[in-house]
Amino acid sequence: MAEKKEYKEAVLETIGATPEAIISGSLNDEIKSRMLAVIETEAPIKESLLFKRVINSLSLKKVGSRILPVFDSISSSLPVRITEDSDGERVFHKETEDDCYRPTPDSAVRYSYQIPEEEAAACLKAILEKHGKTMTKKELKKIFRDEMGYQKMGASVDNLFNAAAKHDGIKRTGNGRFTV
Repeated sequence: MAEKKEYKEAVLETIGATPEAIISGSLNDEIKSRMLAVIETEAPIKESLLFKRVINSLSLKKVGSRILPVFDSISSSLPVRITEDSDGERVFHKETEDDCYRPTPDSAVRYSYQIPEEEAAACLKAILEKHGKTMTKKELKKIFRDEMGYQKMGASVDNLFNAAAKHDGIKRTGNGRFTV
């Protein structure tokens, strides 16, 4: 059964780096070790959040078009399992992951659009297993929103719910209710 856990953010020492140093390749080993540290702490993690954590730890604000090929190349060579969400974004996994979901209503840590669909699906499975019955979409959405720690069902939370509801293990009955 999927369980609720606390989201832990990777703590990386901040160092000063320039885009030129990153592009030159002189920081490749450092970037790789930082990516692996983030994955070990926060996996499953979407590529955009992984890159954000690492670039911010290098005292830069964003992975721009000149830096992106370097980050793509390094992340593609990591010895971790990589899957893809329905939106086409890569999701990085550590070797051992349990079936859990981690609420993060504090957008300073992670926005709802940065949560991997499989993690949101684990939340839906936990709700359905806990209640032991079929549920309407409206019932399930309300509990999902509360369980993930959101005050309202905005567009990005709704998008996350809809993507998660299509995952394996979440079924629809003949009358459109949800079950596991």
